[in-house]
Amino acid sequence: MDFADLPADFDQSIYELDSSHRALPPNLAGSAIFVQGHNRSDDLFMYLKRQVDGLEPLASYAMEATIDLATNVPLATFGIGGSPGESVYVKAGASTVEPRAELDDLNYLRMNIDKANQSQSGTQMRVIGNVAHPDVIDDEYRIKELASGPEFLSVSADGEGRAWLIVGTDSGFEGLTRLYYDRIAFTLTLSDTP
Repeated sequence: MDFADLPADFDQSIYELDSSHRALPPNLAGSAIFVQGHNRSDDLFMYLKRQVDGLEPLASYAMEATIDLATNVPLATFGIGGSPGESVYVKAGASTVEPRAELDDLNYLRMNIDKANQSQSGTQMRVIGNVAHPDVIDDEYRIKELASGPEFLSVSADGEGRAWLIVGTDSGFEGLTRLYYDRIAFTLTLSDTP
């Protein structure tokens, strides 16, 4: 788990960044990857990544993704800068190079891949949904499934048959977001070979 779109010298006491593997909230069974961040930069990106191998070297793959996350944000709520639900965009993607936050000329940590910003999709990450759930009551967490559908994005494997997969939230809500990633599934389908 990592974070981007914030100053390199950010103040942890106000950004409240946290991530760990922990039990789901009491009304849900099992454990998940917990992520938290307070969007003080008006564009906080919180992401997970993983490298996969065993692909055909240099071949192109069509990618689809399914993400189950636990959220406690109901629909149609209001917050600073945007909605705590509809303005926290979930993105999924893939890249030949390792996705990581790098320092820019303004001393900000920015992604080295094209994820675009907030509601916009980039060439290596696309919006798959948001964190608002229609059945949330009070502060109770509910599982929300987001599915991209087939051929959501394409990625090429590197010369050793590897690629990086990434999911994350790109927030326009200038408050505290807490989420649990319960399940993340990617399907890569060989589309052609060089």
